Amino acid sequence: MHAVVRIQEEKPAAAPTPVSAPAPVSNVLWIIILVAALFFAVVAPRLRRRRQNAPPERPGTFGDPTATARDQLEQLLAEIQDLSREHIARLDTKIRLLNQLLIECDQKKKELETLLGRTVSAGLSKLEPPPPPRPANPLHDQVYALVDSGKNVFDICTATGLEKGEVDLILGLRKMQR
Repeated sequence: MHAVVRIQEEKPAAAPTPVSAPAPVSNVLWIIILVAALFFAVVAPRLRRRRQNAPPERPGTFGDPTATARDQLEQLLAEIQDLSREHIARLDTKIRLLNQLLIECDQKKKELETLLGRTVSAGLSKLEPPPPPRPANPLHDQVYALVDSGKNVFDICTATGLEKGEVDLILGLRKMQR
């Protein structure tokens, strides 16, 4: 076997590399560690003391520990009553609108029946007299008068006590009648 002898060549000494500043990531890491240590040293003991000194809450109490359960129930009942009044008012408005629409639908149905009856029997008998004019709705007349005087929808709502949708519907019916 042959022994291989390696001769190392001496390389000329390289210029010393300047020591660079630590990477910015390591600086941020040290800052985070320092802040966490300060938190555990200063803030955490204070939080523990507050919890230990705070009076224990009784089971079943909500919110203000000084308020009695009766006071809280009365307050809840008052809120429920207010909400129910609001919803009842909305429902009453919608019921009134639906009743008005039903009346108008019945009138339109009668008009259609007379028109259909007139066209079918036109060849068989003489023309029937036209149906009497519909009685005017005073609420519609009031809305029409306010629109004709230049009022906007919101002014009409306040003057008549109607909802915006109701006023829009009445104005739409007026356009349909023309």
